[in-house]
Amino acid sequence: MKINSKLLSALAAAMIGITALGATAGAAAAGTSAPSGDKAAVAPSAKQPETETVKVTDPTAITRLNHTSVPPLMAEAGKRYLYALSGGNGAKETFELNGKTYRYLSEDIGTRSKLLEYLKKSYTNQAAEYFINKFFIVHNGLMAQLDADGSYILDLGKTTAKMLSMTSTQRVYKLSVPDPEHKQGPKYIIVKFEKVDDYWRVGTAPHAIF
Repeated sequence: MKINSKLLSALAAAMIGITALGATAGAAAAGTSAPSGDKAAVAPSAKQPETETVKVTDPTAITRLNHTSVPPLMAEAGKRYLYALSGGNGAKETFELNGKTYRYLSEDIGTRSKLLEYLKKSYTNQAAEYFINKFFIVHNGLMAQLDADGSYILDLGKTTAKMLSMTSTQRVYKLSVPDPEHKQGPKYIIVKFEKVDDYWRVGTAPHAIF
């Protein structure tokens, strides 16, 4: 039995058309178009903030916050906290008030506005105000505090940070701070950060951290 050659040609053309139609429909369902050339174009993956290394040259001017820029910001915040808690630089004049000995702060942070501006290089205004209101008084127009030593032992330069939540202007990190004397395990601290204008600041009051 002979098969008509014209019939075979028609069947072959029909099969090719069905195959091409199926490929086009599959591409449309996937939301893609057939690539031109031998290789399909691949969109580059967006780099996540936590995978980047942020080089910090000025810890008071950090514009990108992640696990690599949190430690230098916290180390700077710790220095400013300790400086304020110690009364600043040099010997301070003391006075008695209500049976307690107070001392004036050094001239560079000797007024409320100077102290606030100094702390706001690392902290938000709210965090700095809360700290000032708790530990300092105004006496004869100058800032003063109880005459006592202020110190902390946290080694914030070796902190590791894990982000818990984030928005474009707020972040929350869990910090693991090693014991500088290696006598016990690390201390874990939850710290809030906020972006103020262009720079990141610590949003948790310093005395709640150190």
